Amino acid sequence: MILQDMLSELSYDLKKRKVVNLCVGTSYTAVLLDDQSLGISITLTDGEIPEAGELQGMNAFEVASNIGNVMRRSVSLAVMNSITPSELKRGDPVELFQGGKICIFGYSPQQRVEGFAEVVSYDFSPQASKGAIPFSQFRSEVCDTAVIFGSSLVLNNVEKIVNNVRAKNLILNGVSSVMALNTLRRYGFTAVGKLVPIDKTRAFRTICEGGDARQVGKYLERMHVLLT
Repeated sequence: MILQDMLSELSYDLKKRKVVNLCVGTSYTAVLLDDQSLGISITLTDGEIPEAGELQGMNAFEVASNIGNVMRRSVSLAVMNSITPSELKRGDPVELFQGGKICIFGYSPQQRVEGFAEVVSYDFSPQASKGAIPFSQFRSEVCDTAVIFGSSLVLNNVEKIVNNVRAKNLILNGVSSVMALNTLRRYGFTAVGKLVPIDKTRAFRTICEGGDARQVGKYLERMHVLLT
């Protein structure tokens, strides 16, 4: 299971850290660790967190290990998202690839992508956005480039996608991405992108106050790592 593999890879760093503050906003979840690193994930509210009210001060690895339902994974992915490698480069990894067919998997995935002849989008939303295919209809795809947003980790459907997509370039991208680089290589990913806070205080506050993607995005920067 990819989440367990990611957790195992990041365990050394996470076990050294404690959760200083945590906020489950209407759009995003943010976790601040004791080294001032900030992790962010999409908020999905299916399930509950029995430890709510007790998470502050807990070991980061212990919090991240609770992945039994969607709500728990929103918190877990935010904790894992806080670990950022030093070799990050600025920019969206999708912009490094072009040509042929691109397949996109996410919530209301963008329909217009420069440099590709064909765009196929699968929407995780209960009601698919215009031009997108409901993810429930996904069976298999052959693409030149496939982009899987980090929300698939929260939904725990990333392995279904990876096992049924043939793509030369496989990218994990978005706010909920986890930089477990060795694990991603083993699963066939060629690049990973994430949104890194450039103003942690404002990003955390905006998430706690119910900020949406546009509002929170003012305090984040797109970064990436190539895995090949």
